Amino acid sequence: MVSSVDDALVQAREAAELYASNGSVASAVFHADKARTLSDGDARDVFALTELLVRDGQHARALGVLRASGLDLKLARGRLLAARCLHGMRSHEEAVRALDGGAEENSDDDARARYLALADGSPTDAAAMCALRGKAHEAMESRSKAVRAYEMALRFDPMCFEAFEALLATHLVNEHEERELVASLETNKANTWIKDVYAVMGNSREVHSELARGHVEGEEDGATTPEPSTSALDVLRYNGDVRVACARRMYQRGEFTACHSELRRQFEREPSRLNGLPLYLATLVELGKKNDLYLLSHSLVAEYPKKAVTWFAIGCYYMVTRQFDSARKYFSKATSIDPSFVQAWIGYGHAFAAQDESDQAMAAYRTATRLFSGTHIPVMSLGMEYQRTNNLSLAFQFFRKAFEMCDSDPLLFNEYGVLRYRQGNYEEAVENFERALDLAPKPVGSRWESLIVNLAQAFRKIGRYDEAIATFQSALLISPRNASTYAALAFTYQMKSRCSEPVSLGLAIEYYHKALSLRADDAFSQHHLELALIDQSAITIPRHQQVEWDTMFPKVEDINAVTPTFGIASSPQGGILFPTPSPHSFQGTPTFGQTPFSARVDRMDESVDMDQSVDMDESE
Repeated sequence: MVSSVDDALVQAREAAELYASNGSVASAVFHADKARTLSDGDARDVFALTELLVRDGQHARALGVLRASGLDLKLARGRLLAARCLHGMRSHEEAVRALDGGAEENSDDDARARYLALADGSPTDAAAMCALRGKAHEAMESRSKAVRAYEMALRFDPMCFEAFEALLATHLVNEHEERELVASLETNKANTWIKDVYAVMGNSREVHSELARGHVEGEEDGATTPEPSTSALDVLRYNGDVRVACARRMYQRGEFTACHSELRRQFEREPSRLNGLPLYLATLVELGKKNDLYLLSHSLVAEYPKKAVTWFAIGCYYMVTRQFDSARKYFSKATSIDPSFVQAWIGYGHAFAAQDESDQAMAAYRTATRLFSGTHIPVMSLGMEYQRTNNLSLAFQFFRKAFEMCDSDPLLFNEYGVLRYRQGNYEEAVENFERALDLAPKPVGSRWESLIVNLAQAFRKIGRYDEAIATFQSALLISPRNASTYAALAFTYQMKSRCSEPVSLGLAIEYYHKALSLRADDAFSQHHLELALIDQSAITIPRHQQVEWDTMFPKVEDINAVTPTFGIASSPQGGILFPTPSPHSFQGTPTFGQTPFSARVDRMDESVDMDQSVDMDESE
């Protein structure tokens, strides 16, 4: 018995849908192709076959099916599918032309009306077309047009996460622009929660949302079930994307242990979640957990050998073990697999910088700046490299540019404070160090110990010795075995003793001894300890009795009868003959004049002032 066309068509359509739902794409394509033939090119079957072919990566065949039916020009769905096929074939210019339907309009209102018309009046289809247009422009490195297309997609439909994710992944907008975009989204009562989710998942450090809280109250290391709630935000607080976003803010604040714990809990629930892996790897680098990096890298090689994050993980392991040549090799491989992997580009530059290869490091940072124009990390890294090579004018320009992108990074304020210090603008250096300290996480950890030392050095330079001493002592509470901090504290006491309190010399000597007990070969502490001891001797040894000069010269025979004692000859008349100046016969302190002490102040600045650190980000 032969089946009728109608019965065969129904069976073919059902089989295509069933196999598509269970992941058997090849079987689904086979039956969808038969359904298209049986229906004589019905639009429903053409679209079903085309979508399956796109899903299977057969873009050229899918485009041929669409063009043969003529639906690529008649309907918005066909136009969108044709553009997807062209984008998959890397024909980006043709994809843009297919989506624009001609020339792109200049004003936003005209463009919005035109795109909505091309989408047959459907805001959802218009948003999808704009998002695809943005991807095509980004592939052609027309970043300004890509940003405009993504923003247009979100204004058509704020639920179009594809557009928002593209803006985040490649850092096409800075933090200020991102906050403005999220605030401008038009939502209704049912989907207003999406603005909170976007705000938390964004790259901006300033978030005003209940979802931005770090650890969920009552949550332990094991999995928990949230209590029933009628508020969408209360339930969404347990979502994986929100938890990863909260962990990223912990990392940005320098709370690496808390970030590590949060991510570990999330990965126990969702072991296959890849979007939090770069952050987790960066946290392991900051904590120095090389064993965890080693095991995780091996598991990623076995599971995802073609993913860029796998080779980024191996590069992170070699960074922790200080094998920078190998780290560069694997970071480079990660960028070749995925050129939009911003963390790999930053790590690539850091690996060069760790070996003082400034030219190659700056080349990597410049590439990252060009590809990811919305993040300040590569720009700040360029400024740090120029500062390290003593090109302060260029360092100043890059730091100012970084401030335009982000004004809430404590590391940026610290590095700019170092620059102003080196330029001799100590008051402004103090302002930037204090601002960095305000932005740093509380309580201040060992990561920011160098910032506190920098602030103390700037206080010393402007003569605020009491504040400098208190700040140095705060740094010693964080890192009590830092010889350079003890030497800097001793030097501050020594400077204070010269200006107002001679009794501070005793404390200076004490702290010089502590510095030398921790680092016996510290030439600075040795030299200034000697000077402090000389000054202390001048204060504590009693002054010699002042005597009158005897201008009556004795006879020669009287001189021969005199036995000199300790370099001073006594005459029978009781006068002093040929006085020999003793090195201890001064009434003042010789170090107040032009001595080696005053010439060594610059050396002090070089040895203990600024511990300039390079942060591995963000990645950022």
